Amino acid sequence: MEFNLKKWVQIINFLATLEQEKTNQAIDKLKILKLVWIADRLHLRKYGNPIIGDTYFAMKMWPVASGIKNICDVNERYLPNKAKEYINEYLKKLSHKIRSRKEIDLSCFSESDIEIINKVYDSFWNHDSYKLVDITHNYPEWTKFEKKLQSGEIIQAQMDYLDFFENTPKQDTLFDIDEEHLALSKDIFKENYNFSRLFA
Repeated sequence: MEFNLKKWVQIINFLATLEQEKTNQAIDKLKILKLVWIADRLHLRKYGNPIIGDTYFAMKMWPVASGIKNICDVNERYLPNKAKEYINEYLKKLSHKIRSRKEIDLSCFSESDIEIINKVYDSFWNHDSYKLVDITHNYPEWTKFEKKLQSGEIIQAQMDYLDFFENTPKQDTLFDIDEEHLALSKDIFKENYNFSRLFA
């Protein structure tokens, strides 16, 4: 998966805009991280590819999209030199929250990206960050590391996108996709991922 500053900034801008329209508030950075993970997971299961394709890490409290976190933090250590200018053009950082400065550049997104981002926000807009953290603890891409994270044996572990296709013991309605469709999406992802690695 490749770093895509423009698209990653715009998904944050998209969520910040939706939050402002719905609540007239800036959006919490932790809420952004959770909604991005949910959107990537759902799009992957439904269409065979993630929206952003960030590198995800399981940490003690939650899954973290590392590139999205660095953009939310405007972390110059991990960002290209000119990234800060683009980030500041679209996003205003307010302590632990972010507000949109400029209209979303929707050219970054496919129709299915937009569909899923809207669906995820509509489903979870009224959940605060900590409720969303609790939700993330139900999914196998995080729970496979839970014991080691909680014991302190590890502080983080890179997640495998193939685990995003696994169902929870009690599947929720948002991620409930029939097995045939899910298997097809998984095959599409594996074919695309293997193809891209040939030219990496």
